[in-house]
Amino acid sequence: MPAIVRLPLELLSHIVSYLGDDHDALRALCLSNQVLHAVSFPLLFSVRGFRRLGAPYLKPLLRHLSELRIAWKPDMHGGRDAEVLARFLAPYLSVEEIPRLQKVTIRGINVDGMSYLNTIGNTLKTLTSLTSLHLNETYHKNLRDVQLLIHALPHLTHLYMNAVTWTNPEFNTCGEDCDLLGRPELKYLCVSPVYPSCTLPVLDWLARTPSARSLRTLDVPMQARIGPEALARFGPSVYHVLVPLSGLQPGKSMQNYVSLTKLTLYVRIDDVFTRNYERLPDLIAALPSPSKLRELEMHVPHEAAVKRARFLDPFSRLDDILFCHTDSATTELKPSVAMEPDSPCTPRRFDAFVALRVVLLTVRMPDPEEREATDWAVRLHMPRAATLGRLSVQFQQDARYALVLQSPRIAQLISRAPSDSQYDACVYVQAGYYAHDDASLKVRIIIS
Repeated sequence: MPAIVRLPLELLSHIVSYLGDDHDALRALCLSNQVLHAVSFPLLFSVRGFRRLGAPYLKPLLRHLSELRIAWKPDMHGGRDAEVLARFLAPYLSVEEIPRLQKVTIRGINVDGMSYLNTIGNTLKTLTSLTSLHLNETYHKNLRDVQLLIHALPHLTHLYMNAVTWTNPEFNTCGEDCDLLGRPELKYLCVSPVYPSCTLPVLDWLARTPSARSLRTLDVPMQARIGPEALARFGPSVYHVLVPLSGLQPGKSMQNYVSLTKLTLYVRIDDVFTRNYERLPDLIAALPSPSKLRELEMHVPHEAAVKRARFLDPFSRLDDILFCHTDSATTELKPSVAMEPDSPCTPRRFDAFVALRVVLLTVRMPDPEEREATDWAVRLHMPRAATLGRLSVQFQQDARYALVLQSPRIAQLISRAPSDSQYDACVYVQAGYYAHDDASLKVRIIIS
């Protein structure tokens, strides 16, 4: 018997769960032995589209369903969203049929379909295991239509929004007499990176619900332009913030985040060329509770960074701020930058700090020599973090990049951006010639 099958079933289930919806791999595990079959078989049927709920072969397996996907398809063309949902979804949406449902993903459903989901709110309330809701490119009547859907899920803790919008500008505010302030109690919130005129009213409403006290993670995507506005709605209860650096003001944008233990900052390409990233040390130094911060993660565009002279200089200042009070038996660590007593970068104690991660986003994974050179450069500018073993430099392939192959007669765009993402502009271009073709020009466009 393989050694892996001797592990506890809970640990095996966690390992196998990393396969996600790779059905071929899950089927292979089901056929390998009885132990792996027991942990792989439920995952094989854990994710399904709502149109297949009525399939006879699937009915006895619905007890394994943990994620339900509701997406637009051509059979909904002509405003038939509500009709299709009533036919394929409503008869099976009950705790008896799907007792383990934890996540619902709704994508591309139009106004009629979203209004229909609100009419079955009493049924949604019975789904006690449902804790996660994804709204992706959904269209609603107004703000109250969004509120009714979220409010109908009493146990909702995770909310993801992307490109949520509505057609009627009325009811875009939540008055003092609003009857929808009792729920939800979110722990995780991912805000939409687009349509701020619709996203911010939702955040205003959530800030008046119990989510203002229960929220633990606030995720503002890298391409979002409402980072400061989103941060202003929440604060004291949040432990982890993911937010673009652009627009953040030291001492102002994060002054309410007194419980922050982990901070993830996205440095966009426009931050590099406008030198906004140089405010990074000031922002960290001005955190309201530095003694609680344990982890800092920075996502930096590698191709843009290597072209900017003295790009790593702010990293040296950040190294001073985070570790200038650290005592070492072998190395005397002193600030290398003089700081005024009343400046926002006045040295403060980051006693709980344990990990600093620099994630370099790249269109292609560099070769070992380039990786080693970049790693050495970062560590050279952050000697305290490197000496204490708290610095890690990672490379990550970024799907937001697009490659353009251009010649005098042919121009072809190959996009690798995910279909559910929105971007504003092409802001950085790097050109170079192919060695084997003197007539071709390779242009790399990085989209932010």
